[in-house]
This record gives sequence, structure tokens and C-alpha cells, in this order.
Amino acid sequence: MEFVERLLKRFDGESGLRKPTSALACFSSLKTGKKMAQLIFQVAMTRSEGSSITLLYFMDRQEEDLPEEEVTMLQSKISTDFMPKREKEKITLRTFIRDEEDHMAEIEKMINELGCNLLVRGIRNEELNIRQVEHYSLLRHDPANPLPAILAQFPEEKSMILEELTAMMENNRIPTALFVDNDMQQASRIFMPLLCQSDIHLFTYLYHLVQQEHTAIMVWDAIGIIKTEPKLQKLYQFIEKKSDGKLELWNNDRKIDEAFILEQDLMMIGAEGWSRLTNTPLLWKEQLPSLLIIKDDNL
Repeated sequence: MEFVERLLKRFDGESGLRKPTSALACFSSLKTGKKMAQLIFQVAMTRSEGSSITLLYFMDRQEEDLPEEEVTMLQSKISTDFMPKREKEKITLRTFIRDEEDHMAEIEKMINELGCNLLVRGIRNEELNIRQVEHYSLLRHDPANPLPAILAQFPEEKSMILEELTAMMENNRIPTALFVDNDMQQASRIFMPLLCQSDIHLFTYLYHLVQQEHTAIMVWDAIGIIKTEPKLQKLYQFIEKKSDGKLELWNNDRKIDEAFILEQDLMMIGAEGWSRLTNTPLLWKEQLPSLLIIKDDNL
């Protein structure tokens, strides 16, 4: 299987996974941004030496008229507060504050200037909640629905965010993720569904996750790809050995219920897997935790 072969090349000797990560984290909520900085470290920085996180904070309209000295103080506070725990000596942290309306132009500029190899955009529940993201994804799944007609179904501010996120997820040439913050306190219990072949790119991020302290990851192989692909099964076992008991494979003889989902802090899912999930009638979707939807076309 082509996806599996390309994934194995990424894991060959683990050298590709040890390369420094240069992440760009974009957000409009300081609380969400702080959670996202820690999350980026968890999913992409097992070897943090030489890695960097660039924080790009988009100010809201109320903050646009702040005096320059207050903006400088805010920038300093973000840099101090957002550094992932225990990583101050290893990670380079840059902070930028912008008030431009064209977020995508600023994001593209940063990626080009800094050579970023991971983009994560964070939104808080008040900006766009999970139900709205799900409804939008469901409408987009039907090719008969033109984008302008879909966006017209949402309030103006929501449609602007959705249009921006669509451009971000569809046009970027580097791995790109959307973090939907549903009041996440920590990312300790993580649920990772595999709903289609392309979702196996999540193994890259799983590799980093299992090596973090105080995490428990449940993988739901809904399509049975780990069991039916011997090479992928071997790769999963390799990651499992590194997990020190933190990784578990869901028993497909059991049904996933709302009680289990309510225990999770985060669901990490591929972009295509998310599209399939939105089109599947499952009662537990009503209780989804915070989301990390990752699109990685480099596999």
C-alpha cells in the first residue's frame, strides 16, 4: 500500500522524526494559544533541541488601539507564559502580535520567512464551536454545495473564520492543523480514530505523543488497517514499545459510548477522517472534546 510505504520511509531509522520542528502557532485567544503551544510540543517535538515555536497572535478590535508600550509588554508576557514546561533551554520561542485583517497573507509571509514546517491555527469555542465546524464539514462533503452558498448559512463573523480556515487547510504546502479548543484543561487523555487509509499519517504525531509524560492514548482502528497491513502492524508495535504502556488499541468488539468520550481531553484526527466522521451518525459525537484536525499531504 502506497500510504504505508511512504510512512515507513518517514520512520526509517527515526532520522526523519528527529529533525527539528519549526512550528507556526496562530491564535486570537491568549488562553487557547497557551494550550496550543504546549500541545505542539507534545505532538511534534520529542527531540526539542533546535526546534522552534513562532507565536502569531491576532489582536481583536478592542486591542488594536493599545499604546505601543502595552503591546510590547503583552508580547513579553506571551513569550514568558507560553514556553512549554521544562523546555526553556531547548526551544526557540518567537512572538509576533498583528492586527492585520488578512490573516492568511500574514501566515504565508511567516512560513516563507521562517521556513516553518508545521502550521497550527487555534480557535476557541466562542469563535467557532465544534457543532458549527461539524455542520460546515458536512455541507462541504457534498460537491453540489458551492462554498459561497455554504458560508451564507453562517453569521458573518463565523463565515469569515470558516473561509479563512478553508484556505488554510486546502492551500498550505506544509502539514497543517486546526485546534478547536472546547475548554481543554490539559491533553492527557487522547483519542485517535483511524477512519481511512490517509489517516495513517497520524502515526508521525503518535510517535511523539507516546513519549510524553502523563498521557494515555487510545487508537480506534475503525477500518482494521493495523491488523490487515503487516508492515503497519509492525510500525504500531514499534511505537507501542516506546509508549511504556501509554498506548492502547480499542477493542472493536465493544461499542464506543458517550461515557468514554466524556473522559477524553482531545481527539486527534486526520482531515479526511474528520470528513468521514461528520457523515457518520454516532451518538457520541455530541460529546466531542477539543479537536486537533491534521492535514499532512507530505506523506
